[in-house]
Amino acid sequence: MARQARTVIPGQAMHVMVRGNNRETLFFSPEDRRIYLDWLREAASQFGCAVHAFALMPNHVHLLMTPQTKDSLAKTMQSLGRRYAQYFNQQHHRSGTIWEGRYRSSLIDPDYFLRCQRYIELNPVRAGHESSPQDSSWTSFASHIGGKTEPWLADHQYFWKLGNTPFERQMNWANFVKDGAPHWEDQQITESLLRSKPWVSDIYANKVFKDVPEVTQIRDRGRPRKIKLINSVT
Repeated sequence: MARQARTVIPGQAMHVMVRGNNRETLFFSPEDRRIYLDWLREAASQFGCAVHAFALMPNHVHLLMTPQTKDSLAKTMQSLGRRYAQYFNQQHHRSGTIWEGRYRSSLIDPDYFLRCQRYIELNPVRAGHESSPQDSSWTSFASHIGGKTEPWLADHQYFWKLGNTPFERQMNWANFVKDGAPHWEDQQITESLLRSKPWVSDIYANKVFKDVPEVTQIRDRGRPRKIKLINSVT
């Protein structure tokens, strides 16, 4: 069976996930995570991806990135994946693949961007690893509330709409994440990602994919329910 073509639009954000093979651990130490982030920064800069958010879980990774070209995302993930796999195998005296097949990716409706970023930064809490996002050492949440920063992260235009000053944006983001998300929204994001389908509104789908509606269709479970669009959390 032919591989499903990825839906990538240059300049539009993508939610990306990569898992360890057989759900095995990818990160055994803070050094492993630091190296992965450093190499992510280098690959994204080299191949033209803006990185907005991340969550490094023990056996998988969530990323939110905007590719500049059609090939930017694939080249970034391929370069990062090969480099980290070589390091991991050498470090832990093993061989073979460390990844569970291809990475998953989901194009994100711009009006849904902040919701997807929240989903990613709440991943450790949702998985039961942490009691609050503030306790997560290896997500981008701290950078977005003015704590431990990753200066190479690129704030999306919708994040900038949260306030006129850094403090205002940080406070609004903290409150938005604190409010959490409804379970059905988490389900939509997860299902779209696992099936590598865009997470978009009907309005966006009809505008961008009207000639290829099958691109956004998730069969057997119906259309996603409508959600309120957000341009601000104030």
